[in-house]
Amino acid sequence: MITDRDLAVLCAVARYFVLNRPQIQNLCFADDPDGRITRRRLIKLVKHGVLQRQPVQICDLDGGTPSSVYFPARRGLEIIAEHFSDKSLLRVSTQAPQPHCVRHWLAVSETHILIDQALATQSAVQLSGWLNEWDTASPEDAEPEKRYRLYTLLDESPRLVCAPDASFLLALGPHRKVYYLEQDMNTTGVERIAAIKTKGFAELAERGWHLRHWPETTVPTFTVLMIAPNARRRDHLRRAINGKPGCGLWRFIAKEDLTPQSVLSAPILYRCDSDDPVALVKPVDQQVTL
Repeated sequence: MITDRDLAVLCAVARYFVLNRPQIQNLCFADDPDGRITRRRLIKLVKHGVLQRQPVQICDLDGGTPSSVYFPARRGLEIIAEHFSDKSLLRVSTQAPQPHCVRHWLAVSETHILIDQALATQSAVQLSGWLNEWDTASPEDAEPEKRYRLYTLLDESPRLVCAPDASFLLALGPHRKVYYLEQDMNTTGVERIAAIKTKGFAELAERGWHLRHWPETTVPTFTVLMIAPNARRRDHLRRAINGKPGCGLWRFIAKEDLTPQSVLSAPILYRCDSDDPVALVKPVDQQVTL
């Protein structure tokens, strides 16, 4: 029997793609402090084929006991699509996360959760949509530029692509603005990141191809949000990307500054060329930061 909390779990993994047990527990089992109920329900959902588990031993985001992760199963998507009369849920990816990328995808999920929690505390700013890297446009195609909604092939030769970790659209009154997310895990040198990431975003902006992802936008440009694991890494990234093509598109946030209370209105975003932080939503005129 599928319970209401089972439905909440299935909806959570459909929304965030990859979650570990503590994340699911915080989202769906707030009254389960030791995690025993959560573990029992997850075992049953996996056993009945409505949830998939990646048996990869990884560390939680903040350290601690290694654990596996959970992601959508086709049968689970069918259940919630029928329950909520929402066929769009059937397009959610059921692709297993690559083991070496699991920690990264948990961090992306955590950022998505924080943004959702921040938006839930107010009513002025709304999330009009979110795309994960693995959201598909044409699942039967092998070429990533055809298969995935975010992966954009800009030039064949020399090959130039733009492949963000995620993207979302914020709405404030009549305005709609596109954001692309880059979740840094401090596993690649900052100079290499600057070399391989900036050209794609710069060309995407030059051609206005963000409209392919979000035709509803009312703002002619977009912002790339780089989430760094700490302030020191954030500032190294700022210096490395400063002067690169499209550097004005980028804003940098230290993970330690990112909370549900700070996401929208606290001055925690840094530009490449300024030490004066700004907020995602300006506190005076309530316009989305450009």
